[in-house]
Amino acid sequence: MALRMESLLPNPTDYSAYRTRFLILIFIPFCAPPILFLALLQIFGYHLYLSSWLAYPLSILIWNTARLKYTEYVEWHEARRMGAEPIPRLVGRWPGNLDIVYTIATQLGARYPHVVLLELLESSGHRTANARMLWGNQIFTLDENVEKYVLATGFDKFKKAVVVKEAFSSFLGEGIFNVDGDLWKTHRATARPFFIRERISDFEIFERHAQTALGLIKASGSTPVDIQELLSRFTLDAGGSFLFGTELNTLSHPLPIPGHSSLGPKGSTSPGSFGSFATSFEAAQQLCTRRSRLGVIWPLLEFFHDKSQKDVKVIKEFLDPLVEGALDVKRGREENGLPLEREEGSFLEYMVAGTDDKRLIEMQLLNILLAARDTTSALLTFTIYNLSRYPHVLSTLRSEILSLCPAGRSPTYDDIKKMKYLRAVLNETLRLYPPVTGNGRAAPTSTSIPLPQSSSSPSPTSLYVPAGAIVFYSSFWIHRRKDLWGPDADIYDPTRWLDERLERVVKNPFIFIPFHAGPRICLGQQFALNQASYFLISLLQQFSSLTLAPAFQPPGSLPPESWKGEVGGASQEKVWPASAITMFVKVRSFFVWGVMRVADFGFMKGGLWMSFGNEESA
Repeated sequence: MALRMESLLPNPTDYSAYRTRFLILIFIPFCAPPILFLALLQIFGYHLYLSSWLAYPLSILIWNTARLKYTEYVEWHEARRMGAEPIPRLVGRWPGNLDIVYTIATQLGARYPHVVLLELLESSGHRTANARMLWGNQIFTLDENVEKYVLATGFDKFKKAVVVKEAFSSFLGEGIFNVDGDLWKTHRATARPFFIRERISDFEIFERHAQTALGLIKASGSTPVDIQELLSRFTLDAGGSFLFGTELNTLSHPLPIPGHSSLGPKGSTSPGSFGSFATSFEAAQQLCTRRSRLGVIWPLLEFFHDKSQKDVKVIKEFLDPLVEGALDVKRGREENGLPLEREEGSFLEYMVAGTDDKRLIEMQLLNILLAARDTTSALLTFTIYNLSRYPHVLSTLRSEILSLCPAGRSPTYDDIKKMKYLRAVLNETLRLYPPVTGNGRAAPTSTSIPLPQSSSSPSPTSLYVPAGAIVFYSSFWIHRRKDLWGPDADIYDPTRWLDERLERVVKNPFIFIPFHAGPRICLGQQFALNQASYFLISLLQQFSSLTLAPAFQPPGSLPPESWKGEVGGASQEKVWPASAITMFVKVRSFFVWGVMRVADFGFMKGGLWMSFGNEESA
């Protein structure tokens, strides 16, 4: 219902208006009825007695019940007109399905990723169901056909939810990941030419930062290393060089000391080890993710103070001189008749060559850095984690690497292209640990999702999606469905990408969407795969053994005992996989709101401590 009132609300990308928007959303259902009731009393000349005040809460109940019933009638009528079936509803025990809201809020981060959503859908007997949380249409799905329609075939019928755009607006502004429509198309068309093969296969940046990272591992000797922390710095430094043309140098600082590190916004770090920009960049991500998970109520917690203001200021203070300097260079060259060439330099220089809009340039840099850094870091973290768990996979991969690119030689684009098993390893990690575990899209107007014809349903059917509904799909569990991937879907097995099982993905590509899908498919996916491949090759050229060091994991980062009974491979995990914007290894954390303890609203990465060694000569 909230999204139907967009015409009454301020521009959702105008972050300064979030208080006004929140007040309007609260006013209509909770304040308008008593005011209307009071006006009617005055019109008909009734005097206010004490008993009259009892009618105020009753007026709210009557108003909202009538509004809800009217909306349900309109939706039912629209579904019939479209020839579609209403999406089955989850039926809770409390009004507004408050018990379901409570279950999701308290269990989503305390358990295996999205397992609470899986259980809700399984209890309904459907792969797609409407949770009807707080009387709003919130649709959860594990159906690849619904996912395909939302992301691809019905792309124009969906957009980012207002509540999500609002939550991230102070950080990402009107950058490519936080807008829709013509503005998104402009951003996409502007950025796409930069990610051509010549740029993403220029490995000098990877080489420089990979060798720095590996040097830190070597310097640690037999001491375990927090590989998640190391990879976060590696991808941030490489992303900074690729995008800004400047050095962030987070790898120049010592790694955390086992047992003596503190927890930063996204990792176990030594105090001050990250530069102010890196720290604020991570803190802003976490704050905005907390906002989006709190949904429409998050402005209540920041009504008198914008909690992102401090970090956004630090980010701006870092970016402003870089962008101003690049614009000055451009103006100087133009004055001398030497315009900038868009094919040269960093992404910053590429953007400056095409526009003088400082705000646009800064937002694009932040949006692309968010994707370039965190997704690749997650992919590498969980790949190395699984290589340590499956020595036979590590051995096979290392043999392929050394046969095609012996130790001492830097890998090339052609080397990586020949390494079929390496790509299979990365694909298997992306399948079981997709960096973005799920996503949601909102339907501004009513629509229907066609479903394929089946033997049990001789004629094609479609599902009715009401206006304002948010459809959330979990790629994490679609990637683990046994009816799609086979009975071994929970098992980490790269060979599934090299044998007849690959045919499943060929025939139905939407069962595997680690880089999103459809028109918004990730522009930088090949850049991420090249960067991850380059690092893994460099790592395994120098080290033959990777061993988990659970004794050094921070308290709360190991899976709880209750996971032994979980489905989907949770019982086999050695660390705690979790998700904010992207996946990471976490420690247990809670945000206490009122009398309710809400899991995973305070995000902390727990680190992934590992030992590296050479069991044989490289």
